[in-house]
Amino acid sequence: KIGDGIELWILPPRWEGAPFVKYRKWNIGEADRSAVDALRSAGYSGLLASVLAARGVTTPEAAAEKLERERKLTLSPLLMKDMDRAAARVQQAIADGETVAVFGDYDVDGITSTCVLTDYLRRRGVPVHPYIPDRIEEGYGLNMDAITSLQRADDITLIITVDCGITAIDETNYALQRGIDMVITDHHECSGQAIPNAVAVVDPKRPGSQYPNGGLAGVGVAFKLLCALEGDSEQVLRDYGDLVAIGTVADVMPLTGENRYLVAQGLAQINTSPRPGIRALLHECGAEGRPVTATTIGFTLAPRINAAGRMKTADAAFDLLVCTDEDREGARQLASRIDGFNGERRGFEQTMYQEACAQIDKAGEEDLQAVVAWDAGCVTGATKGQRWHLGVAGIVASRLLEHYHVPAAVAVGETGSVRAPD
Repeated sequence: KIGDGIELWILPPRWEGAPFVKYRKWNIGEADRSAVDALRSAGYSGLLASVLAARGVTTPEAAAEKLERERKLTLSPLLMKDMDRAAARVQQAIADGETVAVFGDYDVDGITSTCVLTDYLRRRGVPVHPYIPDRIEEGYGLNMDAITSLQRADDITLIITVDCGITAIDETNYALQRGIDMVITDHHECSGQAIPNAVAVVDPKRPGSQYPNGGLAGVGVAFKLLCALEGDSEQVLRDYGDLVAIGTVADVMPLTGENRYLVAQGLAQINTSPRPGIRALLHECGAEGRPVTATTIGFTLAPRINAAGRMKTADAAFDLLVCTDEDREGARQLASRIDGFNGERRGFEQTMYQEACAQIDKAGEEDLQAVVAWDAGCVTGATKGQRWHLGVAGIVASRLLEHYHVPAAVAVGETGSVRAPD
């Protein structure tokens, strides 16, 4: 019972063995009766008041802060440590016509971050080279080989990271040795107290940060850098709100306060005048003409954008999102290609999941504390087409966690590099 005569029923598994719920044990919080009454008096429904109170939201003021969104952007980007230094260095690059690299990540947040900053710099006339590492060959984050190749190919003098870089201490030092300045924008946790020796390190989670919204996505931090450069946050939001919304929702950032406003504005843009790449992707997945919500982003758009980086290269998703009105046919072709990547991803995922479950069930342990599944093809020397795909390993591990209700690991590697546990 969760209040006002409302009961929550946990149903038994369906006949085919797939559970209705993810976890075996549910802890239902107790709702303080006086808090529920106070919330109902403020106009919240009985169900919503009970859920909020059970989660520790006990006053109308706290509920409004949790549920309502801002009506405009009120937080200055300059509240973020080093933001002034980052903006000054980028302004210098714009004024001097330097060649700049934008170094991102292969997930949706990283791709949208790369799109936002690259498009802005191109509009300002900057020679800019977007770089998203290959998930399989390079892995996550800055790497020295990429820094070397960027400098050789394009004579880069400034690298700006988006959605990565906060732990890239050695890579930043390497860039400095080669005469390349670094501006790091990220939203991940710092590794201890050490930060890279860059011109600027902008991260709302950086120790000592005074920025009130620690839940910004990487694309949110990149957006704030543009706001610092332009001095007009609302105009920047009109230009890039759709991409900010997609990256924020896809990275599962809290949709409260500033984030809630950013996503609401971005969704409004997608629903009224979607950019060609987004329109093409909505059409490809059968969602065109229907209201786009955060759920649409999370379960329809984001998996497809992610699939490009998982299965092939994230460059296809980047190219799709920066398509212009003059390249609508190109956008349609890219959207079709990316939807194909998603179908390929689903196929690998299902095969890997079934094989992993077979491995685990064969072990016959009744009281599991953790599960590990490995790519048997690597052990037996199977051809590459028969082996598991590294880009899908994390999804399969999540599904194993939900199925067995214990920590799960999935091992994928080259032939002979993965061994079955004893």
